[in-house]
Amino acid sequence: MKSFLPRDWWFIGLLGTIYAFNFIDRMIIAVVGEPIRQEFGLSDFQLGIMGGAAFALFYGGIGIPLARLAERVNRIGLVATATALWSAMTILSGAAGSYVQLLLARMGVGVGEAGFTPPVVSLIADRFPPERRATVFSMIAVGVSVGGAIGVLGGGWIAQVYGWRWAFVAAGAPGLLLALLLWLTISEPVRLNADKAAPPFGAVIRRVRKSRAFVAFTFGSGMVALVGFGLNLFLIPLLVRRFDFDLAEAALTFAFTFSAATALGGVVGGLIADRFAARNHRLYGYFPMAATMVAMPLFLAAIYQDDWQAMAVLLFGSTFCLYAFLPTIMTVTQRLVEPRMRATAAAIHAFGQTAFGLGLGSAFLGYMSDVLATARFGATYAQECLGTDASGSVLCSEAAGTGLQQALLLLGLFLQLAIGCYWLAARSIGGEITEMEDGAT
Repeated sequence: MKSFLPRDWWFIGLLGTIYAFNFIDRMIIAVVGEPIRQEFGLSDFQLGIMGGAAFALFYGGIGIPLARLAERVNRIGLVATATALWSAMTILSGAAGSYVQLLLARMGVGVGEAGFTPPVVSLIADRFPPERRATVFSMIAVGVSVGGAIGVLGGGWIAQVYGWRWAFVAAGAPGLLLALLLWLTISEPVRLNADKAAPPFGAVIRRVRKSRAFVAFTFGSGMVALVGFGLNLFLIPLLVRRFDFDLAEAALTFAFTFSAATALGGVVGGLIADRFAARNHRLYGYFPMAATMVAMPLFLAAIYQDDWQAMAVLLFGSTFCLYAFLPTIMTVTQRLVEPRMRATAAAIHAFGQTAFGLGLGSAFLGYMSDVLATARFGATYAQECLGTDASGSVLCSEAAGTGLQQALLLLGLFLQLAIGCYWLAARSIGGEITEMEDGAT
């Protein structure tokens, strides 16, 4: 196996950095969500819609058309334009004067970020051989963890000292420079099967629908994302409400439990997959299945804890397992379709993850948190504890914290569905990869 060339490392490093700010701009709402909720008098359901569903609606809906565009146009230019757009919309989020304005700005971030992952996965597939793709995407995906750490630590400090609006500005500004750097320094690789026209969208849908492994991986990853993104959005509010953390303290705990765990898990998972699953393709399904089986009890035990330190350690373990093989799954699904279908297939897979994770997961979690908080406090919870005219109280804080804790426990049960999906994927993937690679030769 050949080592990476310097230009390969630049490709990995720059796209990893852009991915970091992609995630910073996506998740900064998790850092500043609690002060925004208090300033605008929002419920957890409204916070879930703003922080997840509004983003996911446009991220998922626009992602497939942009992926179709990536099959035909310069992908580097598409990623650079998308990066500039989501960065500008993040900056505008800091100028929002109402919930509706902030909601619209977050929709704009979703539109921009929809143009990142599908073209990048397609670029990797054209630039690197199959046995290196999981490792390459895992290294680029480390940007998620780095971005998470920078976003929560820097964003938490900025929001604590200067207010949540400046946290948005600081998160979005670097992306404008990175977009220009990408456009000037990375060239478009030669497409595989470039002599063939990109197939129509209906053909891609029929192809992925026929693949039991693709469908199972997409639903399984969606269930994991439902838990992971839901926790990401509401972990800092949970720490503030249940353990009386300030934003800076909560951000530091978030960086440990999410950013460090996903960085380590993603790289280890990619290396394991490329080392062992290349010879036994069923392991691409069995590895994430086993990891999720370990993650589920750790997650439930963590949320149940009354000691924040024990919760942080258990969440680190569960997050490591949940995110270890998600980058690998993204690259493996590329081996289940023809080369000119890859960007569209990646967008379909990403749509499944986003629709369940940020869309359904955040809205469901926020809604259940409000319902359970009302059950704890009483029927007057909304009148006394929410809204710009609500006075709030210690009882309100206790009810909000308990409701969110119980909602997260319910959310963790979706991991059972992920385990079943990965098992189904493992049962069918071996023959499907062999059939596809034989057909491509």
